[in-house]
Amino acid sequence: MAIKQNASRQELIVAHLTINHNDPVIGTAENAIDLPGNAVVVGGDIVVTTPWNNVTTATLTLGDAASANRYANAVDLKTAARTALTVTGFTHALAESLKALVAQAGTAPTAGSARVTLQYYVIGRSAFTQD
Repeated sequence: MAIKQNASRQELIVAHLTINHNDPVIGTAENAIDLPGNAVVVGGDIVVTTPWNNVTTATLTLGDAASANRYANAVDLKTAARTALTVTGFTHALAESLKALVAQAGTAPTAGSARVTLQYYVIGRSAFTQD
C-alpha cells in the first residue's frame, strides 16, 4: 500500500498579543490567544520589548487548560530578550484560549511590555491545493 499524498495546503496563521505591565490581573491565568479546534502550534516567541521595572521578579507563563506552561514557563519579564516558545506538535482538539499568567513580586511596575507571537496551522483546513 502506498502513502496517500495530501494536495491541500494552507499558510501558517500568526496571532500576536501585546501585554503591558498594567494589563494583567497579577497571579491570574487570563485568556490570551484563541485557537480553533485542531490547531497545532508550530512556532512563536515572547519578546520583552520594555523590561518590567519592579523591584524583584516578573515572569510570564503561557499554556492552556490542560497544561499551564505548555508553551512557556516563567519567562523573565525584567530583561529585554526573545524567548522561543516550546512546541511539541500538540493538537488542540477543541477550540480554546491559551492562558497567560503574569506573576510578580515586589513593588508594582510602572513600565513594561512584552509581545507574544504564535504560529499555527489547522488540521483539515485547506486554503488551496498543490497540483
